[in-house]
Amino acid sequence: MENIKNKLEKFKNIVIKNCKNPTFEYKEWFVDDHLIIVERIAMELCDIYKEANREVVFALVWFHDFGKPINRENEYETTKKEGAKEMRNVGLSQDFIEKVLKFWERMEMKNEIDISKESIEVQIVSTSDGASHFVGQFYPGFFSDEPKEGIEWVRKELKEKINTDWERKITLPEIKEGFKDRYLKILELLGEYPEKFI
Repeated sequence: MENIKNKLEKFKNIVIKNCKNPTFEYKEWFVDDHLIIVERIAMELCDIYKEANREVVFALVWFHDFGKPINRENEYETTKKEGAKEMRNVGLSQDFIEKVLKFWERMEMKNEIDISKESIEVQIVSTSDGASHFVGQFYPGFFSDEPKEGIEWVRKELKEKINTDWERKITLPEIKEGFKDRYLKILELLGEYPEKFI
């Protein structure tokens, strides 16, 4: 009988394949500069918060953006329906899938609820997702795909996203402490300069 780790790896590979969709605007960097970073941070946090269910955390990492490369306009419903279907297809149990869906739905409510009051698995993946945006090419990727609205529009949109990440998604103290300089650096890139430089 196949173990859960093998099933989760199969699910991860499906997500990676979906992210190579030629119509997906972030296909060149989304896996390496987002999803793999989310996984790495999440697994490091699981080493600290040993009570967390690592398999659920891993599944949430690879599930949380499932619909994005497939149907950006209907991302939420695509993630919920097609992501759950693919988890079933690789042999994950219905109980496991329902737990992943429930936790993901809580993560998606970041603007309505206090994520710091949620399960440790939700906090780990929410925190890892938010923190991953301060690593590598995530934000520069948006600048490289500058929309017709122009650079000021990009700056405004990114400031809103950054502040949501920092204030609503990132809840765990290890990341709040360890990523503060990264957060301030990104704000500086968007034109929020410190009062003093030296």
